Amino acid sequence: MGFLVGLGYLGYIHYTHQDYMQKLDMLYFMLGTVAIMITLHYIHFWKYIIMPYSLNFHGIFSHNTFIETRNKRTLFLDYFFDKKTIKSKSVIESIFTKDLKRFALIFNNFTSIDIDNYRQNKERILHYLGLLEENYEVSIHPIKRRSIKLIFYKLPNYYEFEFGAMIQREQIFLGIHEEGFLYRSFDTLDHHVIVGESGSGKSNFMQLLNLNFLWNKHKINKLYMVDLKGGVELKRYESVPFIEFISNIQELDKFLDFIIEDLKETQEYMLLHNIRKLDKYTMLIFDEIGAVSVYPDKKLRESIFNKLALIAMQGRASGILLFLFGQKIDNTILPTNIVNNLQSRVLLKTSNDNNINLIDLKDNIRERVTAMEIQDFPKGRGIYKNGLTSNKHLIQFPFIPDTLINSLISSFSSSK
Repeated sequence: MGFLVGLGYLGYIHYTHQDYMQKLDMLYFMLGTVAIMITLHYIHFWKYIIMPYSLNFHGIFSHNTFIETRNKRTLFLDYFFDKKTIKSKSVIESIFTKDLKRFALIFNNFTSIDIDNYRQNKERILHYLGLLEENYEVSIHPIKRRSIKLIFYKLPNYYEFEFGAMIQREQIFLGIHEEGFLYRSFDTLDHHVIVGESGSGKSNFMQLLNLNFLWNKHKINKLYMVDLKGGVELKRYESVPFIEFISNIQELDKFLDFIIEDLKETQEYMLLHNIRKLDKYTMLIFDEIGAVSVYPDKKLRESIFNKLALIAMQGRASGILLFLFGQKIDNTILPTNIVNNLQSRVLLKTSNDNNINLIDLKDNIRERVTAMEIQDFPKGRGIYKNGLTSNKHLIQFPFIPDTLINSLISSFSSSK
């Protein structure tokens, strides 16, 4: 800034044909103004400016000198460039995401940015800025080769579902993440497995999916809801015309025969008419898939799992999708040939290592998604892995009151 002031002063003197010494007071005033601006900038952003120095974020530049034959190494510390406030995409979204309190910091380096250094020190960054105790999260994104963006946000621990504001046609509303509302296009849906301990919010997420499916009923041929543990979470949907409820394991085995027959017929139809993708889906929702694994009849268990494996392998192309919910998922609960074909995965609060590994959070990948331990998640907090892109999002699902669910079920039951 001082250099630019000097150039401006020289340009002014040259343009007005005045003596340099006669206008020194103007030069002093300009330099003083710049000094005040720099001081105010430092006072406002001091903790961001000295963060790279405090946490030792730097790049190393190796070069040869003409004087000496050995290599020289020079350190270039990352430097603070800008702070930006992140705005919501729409007025409605800004109302529901006001608690995100999002802002972004941009840092540059003259050589290159070490992104792994930032990712491995996310907790130190949050602690240094005084945001760790406030349960802030930070996601780190590279910008070209020499810059990096740190997005800080604070997910709400609780918010209620608003049907009219959040539901969209041919989109699946999943919750709030760092960028606001998170949607998944209906046409990109694949198999899902959702895992979390009791009280983590699985049932609430199941209801969220169900309401998305009800709103997009024009995209659904049939919706099958399976609950073998005698619960009432899914049975209340029986009155909706295109929904069928299954609560008996023998009935489930016969039902899967019907699904596989439908799968074969659909495949033949698609081959005959050269169709690559269907416009409508058949959804199979299992509330607590672990209930199958504990059934005493081994032959019946194996029959069901073999059929589910076939659906998992071939169903997506034919528009038949599985949504499996469970408290624990491992090879004693669900065979590997099923799990490996469940592309999208949701991990809620859990302390089970098998559950955590299910969503590929081993080898320190968890720190890239959240600074919070998985077992410390609040109810409704989860990590959503998109099976199409493999992107992982930290997300908070909305709370859905029973009165709203029953009201919507009644509305869709009476509609044709």
